Amino acid sequence: MHKRVLFLVFSVTLILSSCKKEVFLLNEDVSIGFNSIILVETMDNGQMDVQYVELLEESRCPPDEYCVWAGYVKVKLKLDDEQYVELGLGETTIDSVVYNNHIIKLLSVEYDSDDDFGEENKSSVVIRVD
Repeated sequence: MHKRVLFLVFSVTLILSSCKKEVFLLNEDVSIGFNSIILVETMDNGQMDVQYVELLEESRCPPDEYCVWAGYVKVKLKLDDEQYVELGLGETTIDSVVYNNHIIKLLSVEYDSDDDFGEENKSSVVIRVD
């Protein structure tokens, strides 16, 4: 019986610790992997969840290729489990949005390697919350 209780306590602790979100501060460049959630400490609201949920468009020039047009990239973020925003980099896109009196700015969209270019599940975004 004692072993079962100990195992149950260990299992619950392991599950809860694996659900922890990384915590960042305002004005800090933050990298968020695809489908990952980070937590930004804010002064007015306390905390803001930011999740990278979708690579909407990727038309930038792939690595080691020559392109006439620079292209653009667009992603979707989920804020505080309630609002979705689309941000992009390129001429026809908006790179920042105001949410709860904070500016959320997309700084870059990156991939694990050059071979992964355009693959959503191997992408990450770098943002800054001011």
